[in-house]
Amino acid sequence: MANQPAQAPLNGRLVRSSVASRGGPVRQVGYLDDCQNGCAPGCDCFDSGPSCGMEASCGFEPGCGVEGCVTCGEATCGVESMLGGPVYQGGSACRMASYGQCGCDACCADSIPVFLPILRINWARFQFFAGVQGFKGPMNFANTDAANPNSRSGSGSFGFYEGLNEGRNLKPLLGLDISAQLGFRATQSNLSGTEFTGDSRNQFFLTGGFFRQVDYGLQYGVVFDYLNDDWWFQGNMTQLRGELSWKTNDCHTFGFQFMSGLDGDSSDGIVRNTAGNIVRTTVNFDPTDQYRFFYRRLLPGTGDWTAFAGWTDDSDGILGATLNLPLRQKLVLSTGATFLIPDDNSVAFDNRDEGWNISLGLVYRPGGPIGCGRYCRPMFDVADNGTFMVDQR
Repeated sequence: MANQPAQAPLNGRLVRSSVASRGGPVRQVGYLDDCQNGCAPGCDCFDSGPSCGMEASCGFEPGCGVEGCVTCGEATCGVESMLGGPVYQGGSACRMASYGQCGCDACCADSIPVFLPILRINWARFQFFAGVQGFKGPMNFANTDAANPNSRSGSGSFGFYEGLNEGRNLKPLLGLDISAQLGFRATQSNLSGTEFTGDSRNQFFLTGGFFRQVDYGLQYGVVFDYLNDDWWFQGNMTQLRGELSWKTNDCHTFGFQFMSGLDGDSSDGIVRNTAGNIVRTTVNFDPTDQYRFFYRRLLPGTGDWTAFAGWTDDSDGILGATLNLPLRQKLVLSTGATFLIPDDNSVAFDNRDEGWNISLGLVYRPGGPIGCGRYCRPMFDVADNGTFMVDQR
């Protein structure tokens, strides 16, 4: 955000040295008061030393898309021009978290014209992702016997996903330390159909909302999720997803997350039974309310790993973990797993009520680890079948 200083180093020495020099305790603020050598010695730097991983000697060679040290006013602000687009050197045209100057947190980014002279895209704010996924839930089971509603056939889903996520700073607009994000995810699963339908499964997730990230202290955010699920049924559902967390000066984060369903749906479906006969059915479904406590550890290069445990509104258990591991300056390996443990009271149909999601993919960040800026990188991943679970009623 405007003139924002850097994030704390991994070992918290910047905060401790600042406290010692002032002779007082750490104040309850969200951002540090200074930075070292014009760079950001934060948890997410590739090098936690004074160079912060930004100088050419730290591995940012010209071939990697970053030249020179990321400081204000230099001709090589830190990001090369792409496809002929100009590199803005500070000022409002920078359109980054620094707004007005190249600060410790972000570098002025390049833009690419898209046919209209007044419309330019700042790719440094974006994250592009793609990968594979496997998941299962109550909606993977269909009634194949019209005379017996308890007769259901089931099959897991496996396929591919792709999408993008964007974050941006709202302080120049609202005057508040708030950022916004917007992204989508498309999935293609069951490409060869299942035992009860020959249709493939296509999903579209949309996530947008607001959040506040800090160097240490209180963080919070809330997003709206939309899901369109097109398979043997057709459904449109929505939910709210939020996070309230506390980030320490040693880059540990403890918090609470919730997923609260807003709108469910009902749909007519057409499936076939084991004899090959067509069965027409009606199904009702709702988003599953989830409540999770989590621990997150930040890694160099804007990486992190998270472990969580919680419950649902039906007294089911939730366990899971995620990992975002930087492979190169602009490439991150992203993987995660979520498991819903059915309530023991529903022993007759535990296999139908069980839910899980496993994903493995890559995230490409045109702006590298600094990207949009540490305070406006998206707090939430775009919804998937782990954060947007659906229950059949």
